[in-house]
Amino acid sequence: MSSFMHQLSLARKFLLLGVVALVMINLPTLLYLKQSSGEIATAQLEARGAAPVMALQQVIRMTQQHRGLSASMLAGNETLAAKRPQTAEALAKAYAQLEASLQTAGASSSLQTAAAERKRSFAGLEQAVAGRTLKPMESSVQHTQLIEQLMALGDGMLDEFALSLEAKPELYALVMASFVQAPGLTERLGLLRAQGSMYLTAGSVPPEGKLALHALQLRAQEYLNTQFIELGKATKGSPELKAALGSKAEALKAQVSKTLSLAKQEVIDAAELKLAAPEYFQNVTDTIDAVYAFNAQASDLLTQQLEQRASGLQRTRLLILLALSLLMAASVALSVAIVRSITLPIKEAVQVARAAAVGDLSVVVTVRGSNEIGQLMQALADMNAQLSHIVGKVRQSADSVATASHQIAQGNNDLSSRTEQEASALEQTAAAMEQLGATVKQNADNAKEANQLAHDASTVAVAGGSVVSQVVDTMRDINNSSKQIADIIGTIDSIAFQTNILALNAAVEAARAGEQGRGFAVVASEVRSLAQRSAQAAKEIKGLISASVERVEQGTVLVDQAGSTMTEVVASIKRVSEIVAAISTASAEQSTGVSQVGEAVSQMDRTTQQNAALVEESAAAAESLQAQAQELVGAAAVFKLTT
Repeated sequence: MSSFMHQLSLARKFLLLGVVALVMINLPTLLYLKQSSGEIATAQLEARGAAPVMALQQVIRMTQQHRGLSASMLAGNETLAAKRPQTAEALAKAYAQLEASLQTAGASSSLQTAAAERKRSFAGLEQAVAGRTLKPMESSVQHTQLIEQLMALGDGMLDEFALSLEAKPELYALVMASFVQAPGLTERLGLLRAQGSMYLTAGSVPPEGKLALHALQLRAQEYLNTQFIELGKATKGSPELKAALGSKAEALKAQVSKTLSLAKQEVIDAAELKLAAPEYFQNVTDTIDAVYAFNAQASDLLTQQLEQRASGLQRTRLLILLALSLLMAASVALSVAIVRSITLPIKEAVQVARAAAVGDLSVVVTVRGSNEIGQLMQALADMNAQLSHIVGKVRQSADSVATASHQIAQGNNDLSSRTEQEASALEQTAAAMEQLGATVKQNADNAKEANQLAHDASTVAVAGGSVVSQVVDTMRDINNSSKQIADIIGTIDSIAFQTNILALNAAVEAARAGEQGRGFAVVASEVRSLAQRSAQAAKEIKGLISASVERVEQGTVLVDQAGSTMTEVVASIKRVSEIVAAISTASAEQSTGVSQVGEAVSQMDRTTQQNAALVEESAAAAESLQAQAQELVGAAAVFKLTT
């Protein structure tokens, strides 16, 4: 990679850098285009989806009206029954409008198929109602099921057209209010209309009917509250929506609340049904129509907001692309100007350098500006001037160098002669150091042998001292044993003395006893005689032991003296051994030092020989320098200097 870059010219390097920069700009630009295109497509898709959703709501609205009219007709209200065929015809047109809207919006085949199925389901239901083959409640249930299917279709349409995934919070809240909560509200109102009309036509409301109507009324109120919460979110985030829908939303809420109150008072909680079914039907219908009218306006506003957002995204994308194009054009123009401002001076610098390479220092360098290129050209101009000055000085100094080199050659010849004499003297010194080293080495060997003998004598003395120490310990043990024997003999003497006393006491007692104690007296006499003999023998043994203890003590003292003397001998021998060892070590170190001195002298001899050789080489170099100085004078004459 490095060699490739070195082969490229500066212009091509800038071109390569421009291509890299272009790629760096294009990558995020392409990502932005992809993202913006997706956002625009999503906004356009949502805008296209609003019309089919509203068409579906019209279908649901007419189906709810048909449910109420059918229930009233089947319950026997012929006034409302007369309106049912017109509603059925309007519902058929609403289905046709839904299918056309789905095709125009590009809906998927699954949605179009589902819409067609709902249309066929209504056709069958309408025939059953027209033939009066259903009961009022059965008709109402089947209509409700169909409406639930239509609402499920609406959920699928919200998902397919991305309305349920709207990113802007205020528009998402408007979608929820208009396309989720409002249909739920109208469905509960429609059920209240159908069942209320049926019960008003019948003239009474069964308990289970009241419970059902009450549940519908509560659910309608929940949907109404939720719808207006979502509307509040939408108008809070968009002043435009608040201005268009705020007052109408409040009016709608009041109308729906009034209709729910009417259903509660006149049907659910009424003790007697007095309100006419057509009047009730028309009131709830007007309210449902108002909800759908409000939804239509909200849908139109939603469509406008979505279309405006898509247009705004397109304008933003166009402006960004235009700005990027202008910036890229300006960048290219600026890059060309920068490249030319760099390459042209560099070409001039190359020409100056090539002229200097052939010895032409008279080229005039033009300096433009004070930037890096200007600094380079100024440096080239300074270089030319400095080189001219240097070459002039070289010319002046070349002759002086030649003369000096001749003098250096002569001095080196004298130095070579003296170096050879010094080398001869060092050779003699090295020979004398070798003899001295041999003598010192012999002394070191003798000292080493004496050290070994002293070490052996020390070992023998230590062994003798150990034996004497053992003898001393043995004599001490004998002395202690003799003392113990003397103690034992003393104990025996004491026992004999006590036995004699006891025998004397026994003899006295026997004499007191008279004839009866004579035998005992004889025994006591014998015991006393034996005790006296034992005491006499103990005294003799004690005397012998005492004499033996005295002699043992004297022997112990002599042995202790011999041990002390032996210890001193051992210490003296160790001291002698240490001194001899120190002498041996000193001799060895002396031998090593003499050897090192000999080696140093030999090294000095070799260095001197090398210095002599270097001096000879220096002399030759000086002669060569003189020749080169002459060549330098000729080379300096080649340069063409500025005047």
